[in-house]
Amino acid sequence: MTGAFRITEGGHTGRRLYSTARLAAPLLAAALLATATMAIVSPGRAQILLEADEIVYDADSGVVNANGNVEISEPGRVLRADSVTYNPDTDVMGAAGHVSLTEENGNVAFADEVELTGDLREGALRGFAALIGENGRLAAVSSERWDGRYTEALGATFTSCQLCEDDPSRPPVWQIKATRVVHDEIEKELVFENATLEFLGVPIFYAPVFAQADPTVRHKSGLLLPTVGTSTYLGTFARIPYYFSLGPSRDLTLEPYFTTGAGFVMGGEFRQRFERGGFWLQGSLGSDPDSATGPGKSDIVGHLFGSGRFFFENEWRTGFDLEVTSNDTYLYRYDISYIDRLTSDFFVDQMTGRNRFAATAYYFQGLREGDSQGALPLVLPFLEYTYIPEDRIYGGRLRIDTSALYLNRDLGTDMGRGSASADWMRMFISDEGHVFTLDTLVRGDLYHVNDARFSNPLAPFDNETLFRGLGYAALEWRWPFVGQAGFGETSLVIEPIVQVVLATGGGNPAGLPNEDSTTFEFDETNLFDPNEFPGLDLWTGGPRSNVGVRATAFFENGSVEAILGQEYRSRRDPNFAPGSGVGDTRSDVVGRLKIQFPPYIDLIHRFRFDPVRQTLRRNEVYLTAAYGRSIVEVNYLKLTQETTDPGLGPREEINITGSLNVAGNWSVFAETRRDLEADRWLDAGFGLLYEDECFIAQIGYRNRQTTERDLRPSSSVILRFGLKTGVMGSTNL
Repeated sequence: MTGAFRITEGGHTGRRLYSTARLAAPLLAAALLATATMAIVSPGRAQILLEADEIVYDADSGVVNANGNVEISEPGRVLRADSVTYNPDTDVMGAAGHVSLTEENGNVAFADEVELTGDLREGALRGFAALIGENGRLAAVSSERWDGRYTEALGATFTSCQLCEDDPSRPPVWQIKATRVVHDEIEKELVFENATLEFLGVPIFYAPVFAQADPTVRHKSGLLLPTVGTSTYLGTFARIPYYFSLGPSRDLTLEPYFTTGAGFVMGGEFRQRFERGGFWLQGSLGSDPDSATGPGKSDIVGHLFGSGRFFFENEWRTGFDLEVTSNDTYLYRYDISYIDRLTSDFFVDQMTGRNRFAATAYYFQGLREGDSQGALPLVLPFLEYTYIPEDRIYGGRLRIDTSALYLNRDLGTDMGRGSASADWMRMFISDEGHVFTLDTLVRGDLYHVNDARFSNPLAPFDNETLFRGLGYAALEWRWPFVGQAGFGETSLVIEPIVQVVLATGGGNPAGLPNEDSTTFEFDETNLFDPNEFPGLDLWTGGPRSNVGVRATAFFENGSVEAILGQEYRSRRDPNFAPGSGVGDTRSDVVGRLKIQFPPYIDLIHRFRFDPVRQTLRRNEVYLTAAYGRSIVEVNYLKLTQETTDPGLGPREEINITGSLNVAGNWSVFAETRRDLEADRWLDAGFGLLYEDECFIAQIGYRNRQTTERDLRPSSSVILRFGLKTGVMGSTNL
């Protein structure tokens, strides 16, 4: 029996295998009746599933016609159309009407009509358009597909911009027109021939051929956003970074830095990841005529920053951090960094359970005016070992710390130090909720000091070996009260804290150098530390008590925390500098207020108040407020003469930065830093930013009123722009 069978979608949907062999009409009718879903076995290929509102099978020719909401699924691909015809003899499938072909990687091709092989891997498309990745749009008059990986588009246009909804015929912000474009889905690359780049419909660049990573690529070589501008220091300048993708685990960025007033600099960054670690190096090298200002000075300038971590067996690890530069003001002049003390280190360590061993070497470079490189120490070696038993010792935690270091200087005091301590801590909680913490420590330090009088003429010795034994016992009491605040889901925790410390007196003999506790700052973070100094060289001795209270309110969308405290001593401690806020029989009052309601507001206020003089010795406010695409940050700092660097004097500064989204893709930004103590502006800047899904442009002005040796007050205008052609936002021409 011969003829045609019509299969229409009914109340029941089944699945049935359709082969190219001739089937007897009665058998086929019985198998496919009342279903509009069928599976096609293309000769020599995997099974293909066909679904439609209506399927018509011609038993004489074997041709299948599907109409209405047709969907054909082949492993890795899905074709949709209004109508499809499939001829098993030629293994050719024709589709028409709202045709779309979706790849496994998410790319979608659209066409008016297509003619493809049965596995959807090869064929021709007319009235072609494609969505590549998230934003890439490729349209052409006609297209051809072959080898299951290449799509050739003729008379093509490519952009990552969205078309105007009100006027789709209006040119996008940018587009590339080419006579021929080949998309390689395996290499994820677009190759353009006879291509013209148009910006707002105006041709601005032509190339006979160039390659561009398709928008699905996260790592592909190409130009990054360039920066051009003018400044007092550099003259007219341009930075044009180029990114090299060297594989899935490493890359290189080269950034030529052209200036008319400060020579030429080549910058670069290399990054490498390994199976067990990785590193990055960032540096620059160039020639700056203004740097050769004295005899023996060279106009060759540069810097090298970097970091690396490498992991081995048995929990061993090694690594480095690198910060070096050729000139004190080089980093500042070229807007590379504003760090004024550079630290480089190399270390080897091992962490086993709760125990750690580390061996570290440090090198410091001072960039401040008045810094003498010979007076900065080279730390080699610095050895540390911490042992914390897994088991409880008498119900508490035992910690043993040992360390040894040697500091060497060309100018100044050399020092060797060995230290060992044992710290035992145990917590007790009563039935009423009282929390008691007992903390005891014993420590011994051995010092060998050379050239002590070089740095301190009043030192009682020049070379000496010293030993000291130290210890303390601290008992801390906390009693947290938890309850409801009386509105909403708010919880309130109030926790009074009292700590009593009994510590050995003295411990700071004359002539003992202070290397690791010079930057001591008394605040709420170390109020309840039995030894308040951050390092080992200075010791907080004598009996004392610390009293404070912490209150925290937990809201549904945030929290508010406040802490306040003060220290009391039986006698003064002369090791604390005047104005440090601690050391007298009654310390300054320290506190912190933290308000957090993410993502809208984050406020931290830290202060230190002198109750005798009724003055704020230190006052800090850090505020971040955000709403949508707008954000503002305010930082305020006030320091009295006693709490700041002696070379700086009292300071009171405010720093405000912000970005306001004014309309659609347009934002304005501004920043300012003002010295309130001297009543003068230090920095100020403002600018305009436009950013959408396919383009970014930024223009800004900045004025600096600070003076740094050979760098006088300056101003600059900077322009950055780029086309977003992929997920990296890079332009690969």
